[in-house]
Amino acid sequence: MFLIFYTVSAQITLNLALNSRPQPFLSDWAKPINGMMIISYMRGPTVSDPAVKLRTSLLNESGSVIATSNINAARVYTLKEGVNQFTLADALQLQNLTLPGYVQNLLRSTGRLAAGQYQLIVEVMNAGGDIVRAKQTRSFFITSYQLPVLINPAKEAKIDAHIAQNIITFRWTNLVPSSQELPTFRVQVFEILSGQTPMQAFRGNRPLLDEPALKGTTQYIWRPNLPMLDSTANRQFIWTVQTLDAKGFPIPSSDMTIQGRSAPATFSIVNQMGTMNKKNEDLIEQK
Repeated sequence: MFLIFYTVSAQITLNLALNSRPQPFLSDWAKPINGMMIISYMRGPTVSDPAVKLRTSLLNESGSVIATSNINAARVYTLKEGVNQFTLADALQLQNLTLPGYVQNLLRSTGRLAAGQYQLIVEVMNAGGDIVRAKQTRSFFITSYQLPVLINPAKEAKIDAHIAQNIITFRWTNLVPSSQELPTFRVQVFEILSGQTPMQAFRGNRPLLDEPALKGTTQYIWRPNLPMLDSTANRQFIWTVQTLDAKGFPIPSSDMTIQGRSAPATFSIVNQMGTMNKKNEDLIEQK
């Protein structure tokens, strides 16, 4: 749903409709789903020049300006009488924004704003860039997501080797809240080698499995084709799910450093060849 606000300055009216939760990729703001900007112009005694520029500012949730457009380099629009419709990309002027280093680096690496609350301020100026004809301020949110929670294998789960050598099923919860486009879930499994802690293996080893699940599903069936019955190998693993957006970038969460990866869980392979299971131990004790 869009909320439309009206600001009038003489014969120029600025109507800025902005989705309260627009797409985080600023390059996508040309899409109608994010909203639109309408400038109405009526020639009159107060305003006769139809040439205007836009001055844009972007503020974070603390009210600090994190981006502002260069009014001198802004494009000049010659308005026609009546309604002039623009995309939000025109209002944002992404190519004309001056950004601080950290925001610029984030946009260059991901193309998106970090999760949080922002304000967009758009001012319609005369062609000289020194008189404000109309002004509008709109708040919006970039969604912060709760990453999936691993369900199966659960933390410190034990899987019988006779089953694991053929199939291991991974399950997890969905992304919260749901994104506008279906995310991609990549299942990643790492072997914990002798002398390693689980997190050392997670951060330093190459994954044995790094594959996407079927789009729209929260399950992946792994046929490992590994010597699970060999008691000397592949006895302990750590796994996670990496959630990627429609462009292949990690879904933003409160901690951007985890790259869209859910809190990992470890699991073990038990009852390998040469390792007695509990039933065999009980039989020996009975004898």
